[in-house]
Amino acid sequence: MLSPTSRRRVLRLTGGVTAVALAGCLDSLESVADGSNEIAEPDGTGELGDPATTVDVHARSVPRIAFDPGIVHIAPGGTVRWAVEGHRHTVTAYHPDTYGPQRIPDGAEPWQSGLLRAGREFELTFDEPGVYDYVDTRTLCASHEALGGVGRVVVGWPDLEGQPALEHDVSELPSRARTLMEEYDEETRAILAER
Repeated sequence: MLSPTSRRRVLRLTGGVTAVALAGCLDSLESVADGSNEIAEPDGTGELGDPATTVDVHARSVPRIAFDPGIVHIAPGGTVRWAVEGHRHTVTAYHPDTYGPQRIPDGAEPWQSGLLRAGREFELTFDEPGVYDYVDTRTLCASHEALGGVGRVVVGWPDLEGQPALEHDVSELPSRARTLMEEYDEETRAILAER
């Protein structure tokens, strides 16, 4: 049991902390009421149609080679962080300077993560709106691309027209990559057309 002095001290401290907390809340309410401060929108999930400022993607080997999720949506200035699980993987922009055809916006800087071991991460910040496709260029017994190691980052709410990722012919991609990109195209067009 607390002594009378300790109880008084605890009550005094509790009262002081409560007063400070309430003062902070009231200041926030006054700022919003006079328009001087806005309450930030909650961060999205990163799912297509709900952009986030930071999204994690897992480069997986089991049960199959895949980026999970395969398609993410971020706000301009947002960051995607790829975490490697299982075997080694790469995260490489589809671009003639790095690998394959151009499937990122004109003028965008292509990227290559290099070979990443399990437990390693690679992150990239995307400033310009657009649709960015990428691939795992690793080949062991088979090409990771052919096994479905492809993904997409949608940045902001770009126009459908003029997006190399949406205009490029997918028929030159390996079968599994082609199927995934066709699905990504369909999902991306549906969400961006709503805006």
